[in-house]
Amino acid sequence: MACDKILIIDDEAEVRSLVSDVLTDEGYKTEVAADEHEAISILKDNQPNLIFLDLWIGNDESAGIKILDKIKKLYPEIPVVIISGHGTIDVAVQAIQNGAFDFIEKPFVIDRLLLTCKRALELCKLRTENSALKCDRLDAAVFSIGTSKFAQSIRKTIEKIAQSKSRIFIKSHIGMGTDALAFDIHKNSGRSSHNFVHINCATDNKEKLEEELFGTEKTYGSIEKANFGTLFLEEVTELSKSCQRKLLQFLQDERYTVGNRTAYSDVRIISSSNKSINEIRNNTEFSQELFYRLNVVSLDIPSISERRKDILPLVNYYLENSESFFGVKTKDFTKDALAILQSYDWPGNIHQIKNIVESSLINSAHQSVIDKDSLPPELTSSTKDKLTSLDIANFIALPLKEAKDRFETDYLIAQIERFSGNISKTANFVGMERSALHRKLKNLGIHSERKACKEDSQ
Repeated sequence: MACDKILIIDDEAEVRSLVSDVLTDEGYKTEVAADEHEAISILKDNQPNLIFLDLWIGNDESAGIKILDKIKKLYPEIPVVIISGHGTIDVAVQAIQNGAFDFIEKPFVIDRLLLTCKRALELCKLRTENSALKCDRLDAAVFSIGTSKFAQSIRKTIEKIAQSKSRIFIKSHIGMGTDALAFDIHKNSGRSSHNFVHINCATDNKEKLEEELFGTEKTYGSIEKANFGTLFLEEVTELSKSCQRKLLQFLQDERYTVGNRTAYSDVRIISSSNKSINEIRNNTEFSQELFYRLNVVSLDIPSISERRKDILPLVNYYLENSESFFGVKTKDFTKDALAILQSYDWPGNIHQIKNIVESSLINSAHQSVIDKDSLPPELTSSTKDKLTSLDIANFIALPLKEAKDRFETDYLIAQIERFSGNISKTANFVGMERSALHRKLKNLGIHSERKACKEDSQ
């Protein structure tokens, strides 16, 4: 606490002395200024962690607002607490809308002053932590890895929606890392210098979640901590009905009450769910009005199984950066191992790809390459099931031509899936001319059934 520096700006020497003494007794280091000139001089030489600013300085009742505006332009990261006398409450509320953290009234209640001071410094610490978020948790680069239409377009999509002020709803799947995507949107927005606060709504402790989100009379919740920044509500459809009502009130009124305290916040909300839009609309436990207010801009993130051509690029991405992600030197997968990776359905999506690459590197520690025996059992058993899915007893009972057609059909379907529907790559691997493969697929009735089939240009 001793390293926390607080600047007190007030034209009354008695007030400056009182606030300084109270804070000094609590272990804070304080400096004082009587006007804007002294304050800016101190800020240039030694930036504080927090500022207490009187609204009415000298004969100018709006002097504090002018100083606040200048501070927020020069030092936007420093929280400012407004000191307001009787009759200036409306102006104090306006000051919060202009960027002030909070306001306290004269005459001071010491406990209230110290509590506000503590909350503001916690905010300052949170901002510092936000700026140091680690890339292994919020690595948004993975969304643009690959050659699918989604991977090629997501970067421009993020840049476009980040600049709007609208709320965003992300429809995603388990293991896609929507927190990374939400943080990337925040980072590219006009709110990037303020807090990004992440709340996972899928928790059994609904009471604790409500307190964490909205705070109490004595503590600030995530909505207030994210003031002027971004609040990410992961799995928002899991909110309790009580939380839904309060959140809807906040979205309607831009404020809500906690006991006898009224909370204000200018925050952009990004929310997500792994449920389909129809599931959400048919969910009687989730407020449709709240959903429509959150779902202003929609972003649909396809699963890995829906963009299979991105599997190997994602695998290679984690291999190439293995030392940064896992602290392990990189090595290559064998062709057999890559074929298994390509054919797997990846129900855990991006997180599972990352985990599989890490475990495979560890399992192959004493080898020069990663072979299929180094892959986790869930991958090899899944592939084995696919390769042995034929009913052998019925298969050997078939006439030769029918058995041959059955084998060719299953074999070519597996290869097409392996190469993400790319006919040229499939033809090259199986040793056929592309036109010959097209004819074979047509004769076997595969081409019309397999919508994934496409040329390399697609």
